[in-house]
Amino acid sequence: MSKNTTQTLYFEKISQFARVSEPVTVSIPFAKGKLTEPEHLIIRDGDAVLPIQRHVLGTWDDGSVQWLLVHFQPDLPGNHDKTLHFAIDATEPDLMAGSVVSATETTAGIEVNTGPLSFLVPKEGFLPVRDVKLNGQSLWDKTSFHGFTLNYDGKTVSTGLGQVDLEIEEAGPLRVVISIRGRHYQANGEDYLDFRGRITAYAGKSYIEVEHQFIHAEEEAELSLEALSLAFTPGADGTPHLALGEGYYRTAIQASDEALEMSLTAETLLYQSNEHFVDSFYGDFWVDWRDDQAGLTLSIHQAHQNFPKKLRVDTDGIACWFYPNDADPAPILQGMAKTHRLQLYFHEPDTSLEDCSTRSLQFQLPDRPALSRAWFRENNPWLETFFPEKLPRRLITFINRFFDGRPYAMGMLHFGDAPDSGYTNQGRGHGETVWVNNEYDRPHCGVLFYGLTGQRRVLDSALVNARHWLDVDFCHYSPDPLLHGGLKAHTRYHVIGGVTPSHEWTEGFLDYYFLTGRREGLEAACSVAENIMRHMYDRPEMRAFGGISVRESGWALRAMVGMWLGTGEEKWKAEAQRLVDMLLSWYDEYGALLAPYTSHSMPRVTFMISLTANSLARYLLIEDDEHVKRLIVETVDDLIEHCLGPDGIFYYKELPSLRHIAATPHVLEALTHAYRLTGNLEYLKLAARQFVALEEQKPIKHDRGHKYADPSGAVIQGGGRGRIFADKYLSILLFAAEATSSGLLDWYEYPF
Repeated sequence: MSKNTTQTLYFEKISQFARVSEPVTVSIPFAKGKLTEPEHLIIRDGDAVLPIQRHVLGTWDDGSVQWLLVHFQPDLPGNHDKTLHFAIDATEPDLMAGSVVSATETTAGIEVNTGPLSFLVPKEGFLPVRDVKLNGQSLWDKTSFHGFTLNYDGKTVSTGLGQVDLEIEEAGPLRVVISIRGRHYQANGEDYLDFRGRITAYAGKSYIEVEHQFIHAEEEAELSLEALSLAFTPGADGTPHLALGEGYYRTAIQASDEALEMSLTAETLLYQSNEHFVDSFYGDFWVDWRDDQAGLTLSIHQAHQNFPKKLRVDTDGIACWFYPNDADPAPILQGMAKTHRLQLYFHEPDTSLEDCSTRSLQFQLPDRPALSRAWFRENNPWLETFFPEKLPRRLITFINRFFDGRPYAMGMLHFGDAPDSGYTNQGRGHGETVWVNNEYDRPHCGVLFYGLTGQRRVLDSALVNARHWLDVDFCHYSPDPLLHGGLKAHTRYHVIGGVTPSHEWTEGFLDYYFLTGRREGLEAACSVAENIMRHMYDRPEMRAFGGISVRESGWALRAMVGMWLGTGEEKWKAEAQRLVDMLLSWYDEYGALLAPYTSHSMPRVTFMISLTANSLARYLLIEDDEHVKRLIVETVDDLIEHCLGPDGIFYYKELPSLRHIAATPHVLEALTHAYRLTGNLEYLKLAARQFVALEEQKPIKHDRGHKYADPSGAVIQGGGRGRIFADKYLSILLFAAEATSSGLLDWYEYPF
């Protein structure tokens, strides 16, 4: 990409108000060798070069940049979209920003200065901040915040006590990120429950973002969460003025000089006629306290989606309940965690409530620039052909229906996941709802679908899904090494079930890291991969040919390939090679990838064997192996010989009692790989036949159905299956890319 070759960053129209120097972030992938020095990337607004902050997240084996996280502050117009351009230009000098943010380590903690706002992140307690100054003027008491207070089983612990570990993750000049780690403490000095915190500040801005995550990594199997809160008691200078805003259409703002309080409960959500795609946006929830000196607006991010929540503001200050003290206690099982995020907007006393509301809404639905499909195709870090130049537009409609068709689920421990009626109706939840736990790696599939289409709600959903994984489904602690650090399989209440490689994924965690820069995504990916290796080594049946279903090895292989592509660490490639050798020997042992089912049978299971063939094809991205190529083709030929019904459609499993029609999307992909390896169009024609059968099922309706309160504490809208997108997307896409270029999908297009 030369100086004259520019690429676009597209901002879709969102706010009706102009945003001046609005902080935005984008993560950009680069092909191997394209960007050798991160400082050579520039962004232009027209002819003007913008100051930017760069953070390399990944590199290729030649040292060139693979992923670059970029922060900048463009001017965005009200009621219009906008396109910026970026290029690689070694001759353009790096510009200094007019406003900068700094972080300075001191004996007391880390001092942050954004220009209009300064504060201390102390080493003693996660308050979260103290010594706040606005435009050089000290605000209120030095310790107006008192830490996050958690009530459980009749006990109280707080982050306001005890030493904490501070780290400057990003040091400016446009954005500062500080991470905090510590323990919650009782008043008597006893500690209980880990926490992670995060504070983000922006150059020239008087608002900050704060996060708190509690982690149940204790020996107790369960604790009862009774409340989680944060208090702000500044001490008024003059008569305080109070306000509260809530809404999902127009924000209703109440004002008072005495007290205001509101709760978001299951009943709130059941009777609000919200039509937003909730992974992107639901509404707003904030309070404002101000006196003659200054004011603070506190906003809870995605409060409705993560209900119950409560806000109270009175003359003494603000009480924010991330889990209200008047809600029914929530069971927190060992290994669970939960992150809450809020915005603290410090402002002058005469700032209008409308401005406070607008800033809060910007926090709920921030501007995010989109890259083009062509850029992802030319700079594809996943290497597979996920971004074809041509596809039938009707296919995008078909996939969108699957993406949008899964049920909505809201609730503090449920948002970002979905129930699955198929699993629930089978009785797997023992009478309770079975949560799909984003099976088939919905975060990864969502990221790739976003790269293909640029649809904002798809990216938002992928990040929300990954966030749910990182909090709830990822096992932060267990004394059992086969559970610890793993990803729980679909089950009731998310974590009741076990861990097994066929339901563990690494790529969605890696995508979360590369798109956001948040290291916890990378840490979780490595942890899950290590857990998979423990299963594959420590469980004897995993090492025996035909000892377990073939998909266990298949999914384990895909996880290792993803880890090698994402990190370049040789241990992941070595484990992938070991798994390939095992599958080759497995095939030689039985003449097929057979696995046990009933006590007397080893039937072919079309979707499981196809999944494994597809993972073997992923292995070819990192190693050109003729033995693997032969195994893929012979496996597909074996399925064609033994698993086709009289109508030419594959059936579910080989046993007579299980030979019902099952045009599984995974066999479309396996046939596509066989076509790629042989050039034999008959494989692709057979795949096209399966696609027709799959498309004619038309199981998804856009109408989500009624809302109901689930006994687990969730509010759910719609029925159906939570995995309907992720279990189909990649296979359908890879088939369609080849079929379109071969003319086999000409019939599947809109006529005009």
